[in-house]
Amino acid sequence: MALLRPVIRDRVLNTQAPGRNRENSPCVEIGALPDEILLKIFDFCRLAAVKSYECSRPWPKMWHKLVHVCQRWRYVMFSSPFSLDLRLYCTNDTAVKEMLNVWPPFPIEISSLNIGDSIMAALEHHDRICQITLHLTDSEYERLATVMQKQFPLLTTFHLSTYLYEHAPVLSDAFLGGSAPRLRSLRLEGLTFPTLPQFLLSCNDLSELELLRMSDIGYNSPEAMATGLSALTRLTHLNIEFEQSGTIRRQPPLTRALLPALLPALTQFEFRGTNEHLEDLLAQIDAPQLEDLRIVFDQHISDIRQVISHSRRTLGPFDRAHVTFTLYSVAIQLSQSEGTCSYKTLNLGIMEDAPGRQVSSMAQTCTQSSSLLSGVTELDIGSDIAFSELDISDLEDLMDNREWLVLFHPFTAVHTVRFFGKIQPYIVSSLRLGGHTGKSVTEVLPGLQHLYLYQFYWRDKLEEEAIELFVTARLHSDRPVTVHRLPLNEDYE
Repeated sequence: MALLRPVIRDRVLNTQAPGRNRENSPCVEIGALPDEILLKIFDFCRLAAVKSYECSRPWPKMWHKLVHVCQRWRYVMFSSPFSLDLRLYCTNDTAVKEMLNVWPPFPIEISSLNIGDSIMAALEHHDRICQITLHLTDSEYERLATVMQKQFPLLTTFHLSTYLYEHAPVLSDAFLGGSAPRLRSLRLEGLTFPTLPQFLLSCNDLSELELLRMSDIGYNSPEAMATGLSALTRLTHLNIEFEQSGTIRRQPPLTRALLPALLPALTQFEFRGTNEHLEDLLAQIDAPQLEDLRIVFDQHISDIRQVISHSRRTLGPFDRAHVTFTLYSVAIQLSQSEGTCSYKTLNLGIMEDAPGRQVSSMAQTCTQSSSLLSGVTELDIGSDIAFSELDISDLEDLMDNREWLVLFHPFTAVHTVRFFGKIQPYIVSSLRLGGHTGKSVTEVLPGLQHLYLYQFYWRDKLEEEAIELFVTARLHSDRPVTVHRLPLNEDYE
């Protein structure tokens, strides 16, 4: 009811005559509000519950408190069950039979980290289930497999995950009765689904598809995936993640060329795996409205020119770059400045925990991405707060590492650079490698005009010397650089 009080106050005030002083206006008894106003208030509560991250009770567990206030409220809410999205919320602790006997035949939402008798009892009502979120353990899949072969005509959301690494459960062609015409969100994690492409042909309303921790063994060929994806004309979000594997098994190409699957509504594509798998997928997907491409490679990459070429056609150009080093990865985000007609982003990440290899991997990535980086004018580069947990000995490979200069080389148009985080002194130290001669110092970031550094509570002598050498060399080359000292931010310490 705490959520309802401000909603009622605002709604009542908004119904008063224009020009009236709200502070002096008499309060309106809630019982005097017409049914249509009450319905709008209840719907506002629903929206607030769905959107509020601070709300510990999702709407399916909140609305029944409102219907217990009085008979009139119950009548108003029960008269509009679809507009208010009234559904029954079932977990493993729910007394399913009692719940179904008490409430009207509203749709059922199931959510549980394990599958007990209550979940199995709820799944028997497959014609009423609209949302399923389940996690499987060792002995639960066989118990679930039979009931999941039925059709679920109201199902809009299906999320199923497992962490059975040795024997991933295999979904049969009878999964969900072989079709799910109203499904809008499908998330499968740690499962094998050999007939997924055929299943997708029935999911015309699907807007979100996430296939996580896919096994390379159970991976459908890119051509088969393209066939399934071609039916998803409303798909806006695609996320494909492969299980880490020591060997890569690429599917042999078909003898005849296939047109790529047209995904006219796709705006976000996330991928994690190998470059080989990504190239195969990109060759089979045409997403003209793509705005956000996020890629994480699980191993060292040798050649990403095809990926870069695809990104340049669909996302570029970019004028901002943000490189971040973390404990286990390094990533670069390319974006467009605020105020541009379309805001598009590209994220390229590499899983690597050795700082020295992180620098060389990102240097290679930037070199191969030079066509995307040539228009970048602002560069932020540094480490996140977790990076500060590393010992000094772990960072020795970063000092005087010439790979930093290789990393900077493609940024020919950058005029503003910001360093941040514990890695800052090591990046700055690399500047002195090119700071002894005027020729070399102008080859690194030739357009640089402004350099921003965080002023740490400690002063690093090598950092100060590197900055002095760099600034002096640039001045002598008629390409002066202004150094700006920023106050310490604990987020970048």
